[in-house]
Amino acid sequence: MGDHIVDPNLLAVIQSLKPYMNSRALQCTELAETLLEVLASEEARRVQEKLRNLRAEYKQTIQVSGLQKKEFRKNDK
Repeated sequence: MGDHIVDPNLLAVIQSLKPYMNSRALQCTELAETLLEVLASEEARRVQEKLRNLRAEYKQTIQVSGLQKKEFRKNDK
């Protein structure tokens, strides 16, 4: 699958079933396809990267905070 959010083969199967779908299923399918397009956009990739960076910074903060607490406990004894 690689860099795809959804397997392209699955999308092809779903698209081939469109002529047989009722209107509600067709609306849901089109909504899902549009959402996948948005999630695969460059803007979404930038948001994902920024979220990864924030997560990494948060982990570093937690680690530093944990180390400071350990050092404080050692000095407190």
